[in-house]
Amino acid sequence: DFQFTSHQGNTVAKCSMEHEAFANWFNIEVRSNPQLISTALFHLQNLPAPHAADVVLTGAEYSLYINADEVMAKANNLAIENQNALEDGFYYYDDESIAFCGIEDFAHFLHSYLDFIRA
Repeated sequence: DFQFTSHQGNTVAKCSMEHEAFANWFNIEVRSNPQLISTALFHLQNLPAPHAADVVLTGAEYSLYINADEVMAKANNLAIENQNALEDGFYYYDDESIAFCGIEDFAHFLHSYLDFIRA
């Protein structure tokens, strides 16, 4: 689930809890570089071959990884890579730092944004 709103001339994306990283990617990276929408759509229409390296759209805080099967939004500074580094009984909350989405769903997200700003 996602929603776009306009606040003081800026479009803001809100996503479901398990997809917060996509909202963060949008709100941070796309706001400063709107060309990322057309770049991402281009790569979604021209997917890399299976088992090929991901297409990476590197941002200042979040990067987008596109492969033949899915799209991943990931914070560039994920603090803890290894869950074993935490004490017993604790876990690292990273839902706002990394998220995965199917190709069609992510394309729908981007096209919905374009429809929103045209309305």
